[in-house]
Order: sequence, then C-alpha cells, then structure tokens
Amino acid sequence: GKFGTYKKVEIMIEAIELIRRRTNQNLEIVIAGADSPNTPGYLESVKKKYAHVDQLCFTGYVEEETVPTIFEESAVVVFPYTSTTGSSGVLHQAGSYGKAVVLPELGDLSTLIKEEGYKGEFFNSYSVSSLADAIENILAHDSYREYLAKANYRAAIAIPMSKVVKMYIEYFKVIQVAKSKGFTLDVPLVEKNIVF
Repeated sequence: GKFGTYKKVEIMIEAIELIRRRTNQNLEIVIAGADSPNTPGYLESVKKKYAHVDQLCFTGYVEEETVPTIFEESAVVVFPYTSTTGSSGVLHQAGSYGKAVVLPELGDLSTLIKEEGYKGEFFNSYSVSSLADAIENILAHDSYREYLAKANYRAAIAIPMSKVVKMYIEYFKVIQVAKSKGFTLDVPLVEKNIVF
C-alpha cells in the first residue's frame, strides 16, 4: 500500500502492542508498502516513533514477485484505513491468497465488501482497542480464521480478472461517450445502478 494519507499504521502497531500485553503472543507486524507521494517521510517517522517495538518490519515497496510471499506468510491482513474511495485492490489480493482480513467499519467499504461476498472482522477506525479486539478474535480461533480465509478466496475467484478487465473497458467507454456528448460523470456508475 501507499501509507500516510488515509492509511495510517500507528493504530495497527498500538493494537498489536495491546494484544501482546493481553496475551503474551509473539506477533510480528509487517508493514508492506511505501509512503504515499503526498506524505513523503511518513513511514520513516513511524519507524523512529516506534523503534522500541519488537518485531516491527517495514518492507518498503513490494516488488511484484515478492507479493505472494508477503500474503502467504501472514496470518491476517489488516486495513488501517480512516476513509476509503470504495473497494480495495489489496482486499482482492488478500482474498486471492485466502487470507482473513480486519477492516474498518466505513460505510462504502463495508457495504461493498458484503456485496462482493468478502468476510472479515470490522473495527472502529479510530479505536486501538476496537482494532485489537478484531485482530484477536481472528487469531484466537483457527477455525474462524480459516472460515474467513475460505470465504474471501471464494469471493476473489467469483469474478475472474477477465471479467474485471471487461468491466473497466466498458466503464471507460461510457466515460468516453459521456465526454463526447458534453456530460460529466460526477457519481460512480455503481450508484447510478448501471450494471456491467
């Protein structure tokens, strides 16, 4: 991901620290990604602020060939978002690798996730204890984690990439036609009930 704007990692680090105090679990925190172009130096400042935290790993930009390893070695994928613009590409990746997810309870994201068939634990995006509870609920119950992982895998493969590409091409065509007619599309097509 690109961190620093609406993706903030401090809450996740503090939630894991809270879980460690509660349970004495030996958890590793992997922050996979780089700064958003709008927030240069963000992750470096987080590294300094949390230098005392054990097993805190910053991968930096993740090369495409390394993406599978990042997902395969994780027990849970956490989305420390404070806002969203709809669906998440990382969620689709997590699903394709069969991972349980922890997501913020944000209107558009939680609605889209449920509509697409994904499942996860939800948390208040500004509450460390809410995030800690959500992560702990998954980590404490292997069968629940496996249930979420399988549901997310099924959701990810339900729409093959060829269909996603076709949907985007059709969307771009609609934009092109609208522009040629002098219209602007200020509302996403999903909200206008245009189905691909």
